[in-house]
Amino acid sequence: MNFRGTSVITGWGEGLSSLPTDATTAAAGRQILPLSTPQFADDRLRRATRECALAITAVEQMLRHSSVSAADLVGQRTALVYASASSYIAANWAFLHADTSNVMYFPYTAPSAVPGEVSMYFNITGPYLSFLSGANAGIEALWQAVTLLNNDQCDRALILVVETFVECAELYTRGRRLLSWPLVETAVCLLLERQPTFATIDYYAGQEMTDSQANEQLIRNVRELLATGRATQETTAITLCGPTVRNGQQMAHQLRQHWPPGSVPPLSVVNVRTGTCLAATPLISLLLALAEAQREQLLCLSRWGKVWSMLRWPIEKIHQDGDCEASSFSPLP
Repeated sequence: MNFRGTSVITGWGEGLSSLPTDATTAAAGRQILPLSTPQFADDRLRRATRECALAITAVEQMLRHSSVSAADLVGQRTALVYASASSYIAANWAFLHADTSNVMYFPYTAPSAVPGEVSMYFNITGPYLSFLSGANAGIEALWQAVTLLNNDQCDRALILVVETFVECAELYTRGRRLLSWPLVETAVCLLLERQPTFATIDYYAGQEMTDSQANEQLIRNVRELLATGRATQETTAITLCGPTVRNGQQMAHQLRQHWPPGSVPPLSVVNVRTGTCLAATPLISLLLALAEAQREQLLCLSRWGKVWSMLRWPIEKIHQDGDCEASSFSPLP
């Protein structure tokens, strides 16, 4: 799969280099790391939500730092895939606490405004999808973008994730046990394009799975990959994305216990570096793996409640083989 352009904007700054080694230490007690609200001269955007403005800014930054032009995005052959775990929360909060006669977006409809505004701003008329959940939404967005490309439903897929927290700071404080501090506002954009040859991407998702079942499934899937030769213990790394750092560390501990001694692939909890950025976490973990290129295969596992998603993405083969063939793991019997 060809990455034509990427952009990462977080409360830490712009780009992967702005991410700290330890988010909790770097936050120095701050609970939320906000993004400034972009301002546009276009009068049509004066009523757009912050999420819409941040999404447009992420696409513009991707265009500035790549060889892609805005003209390349125009038309029916560009797909837009949007993911977020927080997009609807600010609209719901405003609807409950504001004068309803002045409400711009109604509860649970606000997420649709983001791909809508981005599509109009860049004149994108291809298919679009929206995914709303935790870190799983980021994995679903990556997988569906690859699926659209492989099914020739588009020539390029624009993946966007926006997570905001400032508007509902009080609400997140009440539910502070559900997420780890700091909450980091984030806007991420990836542009994928089809290429003539294929490398394989594997995907698995499961619902109502216990920790033990999910661990067994992950180990089974890795063994399956080893048996087919698509991965080796020396070339595979696993990144874990959970709602809290503690969740990720618990997953890593459980996996190490279930794995045969001496055969555990490197395990990392991305939230330790990023802080909590929900659906953006898998995308950032993939970009970090691409930038570091220390392993040939990345297994990205995310959990939200009892819902699990996993994606295997070949790191080096992205550039060598171009496009990515889609396949999926077999579920537990």
